[in-house]
Amino acid sequence: MAATTDSSAEEVVQVPWYPHALVDRPCDPSTFADGLPSSWGRFYGWDHAPALHPDWWNEDHEGRWGDWPSAITSVELVREDRFGLVVHLNEAWVAHLSPFQTGRDVSTLALFEPWATSLANAPLLLPVAGQKNEHGDQLVVFEMHTCLAPAEVMGRPHDLVRTTGRVHAALLDHATPNTERRWNDRLKAIEDQLKTTTLWRAPHTKHVVGLPATHFSLDAVVSVDDGLMLVPRPRPLVDHLMAESERLPGVSAIAMFEQRLALVEGFDSPDSREAFYRAWGEVVPAPWTSASSLSTANGGVWIWRYEAMLLMLAEARAYGLKKQANKCDRWLFDVSRIQARLGELRTVHALRRGGLWAALAGALIGSGPVQIPFVLGSVGVAAVAHLVHQRRMPPPF
Repeated sequence: MAATTDSSAEEVVQVPWYPHALVDRPCDPSTFADGLPSSWGRFYGWDHAPALHPDWWNEDHEGRWGDWPSAITSVELVREDRFGLVVHLNEAWVAHLSPFQTGRDVSTLALFEPWATSLANAPLLLPVAGQKNEHGDQLVVFEMHTCLAPAEVMGRPHDLVRTTGRVHAALLDHATPNTERRWNDRLKAIEDQLKTTTLWRAPHTKHVVGLPATHFSLDAVVSVDDGLMLVPRPRPLVDHLMAESERLPGVSAIAMFEQRLALVEGFDSPDSREAFYRAWGEVVPAPWTSASSLSTANGGVWIWRYEAMLLMLAEARAYGLKKQANKCDRWLFDVSRIQARLGELRTVHALRRGGLWAALAGALIGSGPVQIPFVLGSVGVAAVAHLVHQRRMPPPF
């Protein structure tokens, strides 16, 4: 997503893809290949400046793949965003230049045949060519397209998530089982780097599955005749620095969209949030949005909202976005109340389960005049605990 505008003169003079608040040195692409040290680890890039001139495109360079554009005579810089630079080549191709490499997620979508085949009819624009090195994708080239302005995308939130859901559904055959331990380890790594006071883990259900990485943003959406089409982006730099790469469930992408929209007050009520997620649920497998999958006790959407907010806080700190950082901090401050509620509910759940077991034991091994009162009393405790559990459970939306 493009940089969030904050009222600081320092941010205005910085290119949006350079984490100036994280790196104590000026932006000099000629030094990127040697790596830039930061408090979150060293990261690597390449000198993309020559790629802003036509001659560079007509020369041979290591790591190229696909149907490389030929006879380039013009390179027009269209915009710069959080992921890098977007240029038009001969007004026939669109190239995304990534100054910093964060993996090969975008090129793999096109080069790994099983994934590319599954995505052939999905509303996802795959690159036709690119260049990569040992650290990841340096650039990818797409057929000519024009992205909608983020404001236009924000005006079509349900179209956005339905389109995203169709991409997720297309990758269903390549889903991997629930890896909650790794997802929770990932949360811990992010919390440790940010030194937050929050701590949240989730058990998840078997229906929460991992999908191949398809990073999306609000400024990489194309309008087509019958709807929208998404343009994949690289893994965000802060994500790359803070945690290991993992296959995340589709709901994580929807939660990130939700938090991005919420940052600019894109939702006016819990009902509008619920409708947002239900729109995604219309096009993905039903178990992904079942009551158990969405239950806050199992993580639901709240745990992915939480992760999205942590990553947005990391972004704010890395790129000097003070307003975004303040909003993220305020949201995270409320997390402790939800965690306290969930802690209470674990005790209530123990009473509910204990009451049922006591009733069963009393029915099987009890005798005499106290048997029936004991069984009824235990069932009553379990019933009351169940009602309290249902009423006190934080709603999923």
